[in-house]
Amino acid sequence: MKLCYSCGSKIKAIKDKPYQFTESGLNVVLYGITQYQCPQCKESYAAIPNVSRLNRIIGTHICRERKALLTSEEIKFIRKDLHLKAKDLALIMGVTPSTVSRWENGKKDIGEVHDRLLRSIYMMYATEESHHMICEGAIELFKGFPAKRKHIKQKKEISLNPQEWMNENFANCTA
Repeated sequence: MKLCYSCGSKIKAIKDKPYQFTESGLNVVLYGITQYQCPQCKESYAAIPNVSRLNRIIGTHICRERKALLTSEEIKFIRKDLHLKAKDLALIMGVTPSTVSRWENGKKDIGEVHDRLLRSIYMMYATEESHHMICEGAIELFKGFPAKRKHIKQKKEISLNPQEWMNENFANCTA
């Protein structure tokens, strides 16, 4: 017997009603989620298993399926699922913290290039988290870039020997 967290009364299970997942900050509806409602105080609860995986699915869906530029709510969702503060996301993306703030509060639209970059960062992170390594340490890689980088005056040679590119563990990145 389950009891209400608020008033201690017996709660009723609801299994066939769609659940509006407002916790995400987005318009997400979940089906097949057991919900509970207290007939006494009208408080309601939902049993959502593996929220971190659910968030990853939502973020991946946004990055793959959304054809328009990311909305302010989507940018904020992605940043939070990356477990980044706005200032850290700004550093990674090469913008100022106030730019990220304006994207997230809807005062400025994200541009095409930054939209693509944010989606790419998120997809690399999501892939890492699912243990299907595409590029290990992608977030740390981007964090390591200085905010203002210089143009290369002379082309630098990249020298590799076969042991480096034939070793499966080298760089853990694939195109």
